[in-house]
Amino acid sequence: MRKMLFCLLLTLLCMAAALAEGDPVEAAVRQAGLSQPVQIQQSGDIAACFAEAEGVRHLVVLERRDGVWQVVIDNPTALIPAEALPALWLDNGDAIYWTYTFSNASVHFHSARGADGSWGPVDARVLLSGYGDYTHEYATWWDEAHGGEIIHSYAESDENDNLLPYGSTLEYFPATWLSGCICLADFDLSRFPCFDFDGGEWWFALNTYLREAAAALMPDCACLDGLVKNGALHFLVQKPDGSKRYVICEYASHRAARLIESTPLPEDTYLGVENFTDSLWIHGRSVTVQLFSNNTAGLEYIYDDAPASDNFLFFGYRTVWNDNMSQTILYGDHPWDDITEIDWDALPRSLDEAAARMDSSRYAVVVNPDPKDRLHLRERADKGSLSQGKYYSGTPVLNLNDTESRDWDRVMIGLITEGGQRGWMMKKFLTDGRSGDALWLDTRPMPNLFSKGEALKVYTEPQIGPYTLHWNAFGYTMKVIGVIGEEWYHVWFPATGEYGFVLQSDLWEGNG
Repeated sequence: MRKMLFCLLLTLLCMAAALAEGDPVEAAVRQAGLSQPVQIQQSGDIAACFAEAEGVRHLVVLERRDGVWQVVIDNPTALIPAEALPALWLDNGDAIYWTYTFSNASVHFHSARGADGSWGPVDARVLLSGYGDYTHEYATWWDEAHGGEIIHSYAESDENDNLLPYGSTLEYFPATWLSGCICLADFDLSRFPCFDFDGGEWWFALNTYLREAAAALMPDCACLDGLVKNGALHFLVQKPDGSKRYVICEYASHRAARLIESTPLPEDTYLGVENFTDSLWIHGRSVTVQLFSNNTAGLEYIYDDAPASDNFLFFGYRTVWNDNMSQTILYGDHPWDDITEIDWDALPRSLDEAAARMDSSRYAVVVNPDPKDRLHLRERADKGSLSQGKYYSGTPVLNLNDTESRDWDRVMIGLITEGGQRGWMMKKFLTDGRSGDALWLDTRPMPNLFSKGEALKVYTEPQIGPYTLHWNAFGYTMKVIGVIGEEWYHVWFPATGEYGFVLQSDLWEGNG
C-alpha cells in the first residue's frame, strides 16, 4: 500500500514538474502564491495574466530574467471586483490593455512600459455606442504637471473615424493626492475618476475622488456630497462650526485650485433631489449653482412648484428670466450672481420679486421706435461719425457717464477686454435703468438665428482671430444684439454674460 501511495505521489510530482516545464509563466504565477491564472499573454520577455489570491482577482505582470520568469507586478486593485474579467492584451511587451464591454459602452485601461523597464501611469478610454454612426470617446489620464492633475477629454468622431473639430473638450482637475496609486504596480481603480460614464453600481471611483479632493482641498471640513460640473468640482461641506457651505473648486484657468465658498446655507440643505441631481434642496425648492465665464459663481436656476411662484427662474450674469424662450430678460446688478454674498433664506419666487431687488442704475437699454430699426454705435458723438455697429431693441449697454452731452451717451456693450465695444449712442433711443428695479429687456426684435453646426466660433473681435467654441448656440441661449458691417453679428449669451462676434454666414434662420 505504501509503495502504491509513493508511486502515486511520484506520478503527481512528475506531472506538476512537466506542467511547470511546459508553462513556466503559469508556474511562476503559482509559485508567487497566486492561483487560477487565466488569459496568459506573452510577448518576448514580458508576460501578463489574471490570477487570484484569497478570492481577490489580480492583474499580474511577469518578466523573464536570466531565463527565469518572475512576477514583477501583482496588483489586486486594478480590476472591477463584481464584474466578469475583462479582455487582456499585451502589445509588443511595452503596453498592456484590459477592456470591459457593457451593453452600451466599452472601457479600455492602458499602461505603457518605459525605457527603464518600469510601468507608467494607467489611463482610461470610454467608448459609447448607440449614437448612430458617431463615436463618443471619453479619456481620463493623470499627469505629473503642477504636482499631479487629472486630465479629462471628450472627442466625437464621424462614421469614417474623422475627429469632429467641434466635438472636443479638454478639462483639468487637481489630483496631487493620487500620485501613489496611478502607476500600474499600485493602480487603484476605486480611486480613479473616469468622468461622464455610468457603468453600474460598481462605478464608485468618482465619489471616492470627490471625497479625497475635498479632504485635500478643505482638510478642516466634512464633505457631505459633491459633483463634477462644467469643468469644476462642486462640494457641499460642513464647516467646523457646523454650518453648511457650497464650495466650487475652479482649477483649469490657472492650474491651481481656487475655492469659491458660499455664505452659510440653511441647516436642512442637501445636494441632489429627484431629477435635479446637481441642485441644492433649500426650503422646498431646487436651487442650482453655476460657475460663470469670469470664474465667479452664482445661481443658475431655481425651480419652485409653489402656486405663488413662477416655477422656473433662470439666472445669469446680471440677468434673470423665467422661461426657456427668454424673450423677456431682467437686466441689472443683482445679489444672486455671487454665492459669497447670497442670502439663501431670501431667494426670489417671481420675476416681479426679482426685479424689485435689482439695480439697473448703471445701465440703459436700446429702444427703437420701430422695432425693425437698429441704433448706431458711433465712434464719436456725431451722426456723421463712423458706425461701429447697428443694435436691436432690447440690447443692454453700460452707461459710462464720463462726459456731458445733451444728445449723446457714451456706452459700452459687452466686455471691452473680450467681445465688447465702446462708442456713442443717441440718448433719445436709450431708456435708463434705476436703482431698486431691473431693466425689462424685450428681445423679440432680435433675429432668432441658429448656428449651422453643433459648435459656433465666437470671436473676440469682429475679425478672424482668437475665438471660443459655443455648442448648440441658438435663439434661446444666444441673442443677436447687433450687426457689424456686412459680415459680422455681435452676439450675447445672457446665461454666462459672454459677448462676442460671429460670422453672419455661420448662422441661419432654421427650418421652422
